[in-house]
Amino acid sequence: MEIFFTTLNLVLLVALAAIYVQLYRDLPNKYTASLLVLSLALLLYAGTSNPVVHNVFGFRPRPNIGAFVFLPDFFIGLAILVLLYQSQT
Repeated sequence: MEIFFTTLNLVLLVALAAIYVQLYRDLPNKYTASLLVLSLALLLYAGTSNPVVHNVFGFRPRPNIGAFVFLPDFFIGLAILVLLYQSQT
């Protein structure tokens, strides 16, 4: 489940960052710049929290503590969906 949610977040954040880059090109101000920085920070989080990335770089897996492993990624995914919805309206 964790791999699914972190990969989904990564894909959604790439789309969100692309939207914010276009928005910043059309309307360069502090607010759109901060949205772009926020999406890039979340993109870095999603990339570094993915268990596949941990395995590729040889890090030990996190201990399995049930649902608490993927719940933070699930809630971040919900926040990303809200940001995507807000950027489309």
